[in-house]
Amino acid sequence: MLIVIIILGIVGIAVIPQLQGIVEETKLNEATAELVSGIQYAENLAIRYRRPFGFQANAAEHWFQIYDNRYHTDSAAHTDQDPPVTSYGVVLHPLDKNWYKRDFDEMENYRGVTFTIASSDTIVFYPDGHSAAVNTTITVSLGDRQKTITVDGTTGRISTSGS
Repeated sequence: MLIVIIILGIVGIAVIPQLQGIVEETKLNEATAELVSGIQYAENLAIRYRRPFGFQANAAEHWFQIYDNRYHTDSAAHTDQDPPVTSYGVVLHPLDKNWYKRDFDEMENYRGVTFTIASSDTIVFYPDGHSAAVNTTITVSLGDRQKTITVDGTTGRISTSGS
C-alpha cells in the first residue's frame, strides 16, 4: 500500500505542473475568444444596421463593451431602439440578454487575464465592415503566455496568433 501511495505521489508531482499549463492555456484561449466575439459582434451590428457600432476596451480595468456609436455620448437609455441600448449606447448581448459589457475581473473564468491595446482603446466599425483605425492590435496575456488579436481596419478582418 505504501509503495502505491509513493508511486501516485511521484506521478502527481510530474503531472500537476502540466495540468496547470493546460488550465492557463484554456483560460487564455477562452478570454481571447471572448474579445474576438465582441469585436465581431460590433462589426456585424454595423453591417446589419448600416450605421457605426464600436468596441471599447479599458485595459487598466480589464473590461470591454459593445456600443451603438449614435448613442455613445448619450447618458440616457434608448431601450426602444433596434438593437436596444442602455446609457452611453451599450447594446444588449444577443445570448444572455444583459448589456454587452464584459469585465474580466468579475468573470471567474478570466481572472488574471490581462490585455493591452496598441493605439486607441476604441474600434469603430462602419456599414461596409471597415474600421476607423488602420490596424489595431490587442495582446491578451496570462502569466508568460500571450495571444495577439489583430483587426485590419481596411477589411475588418480579425485574426489571432500566439502561443
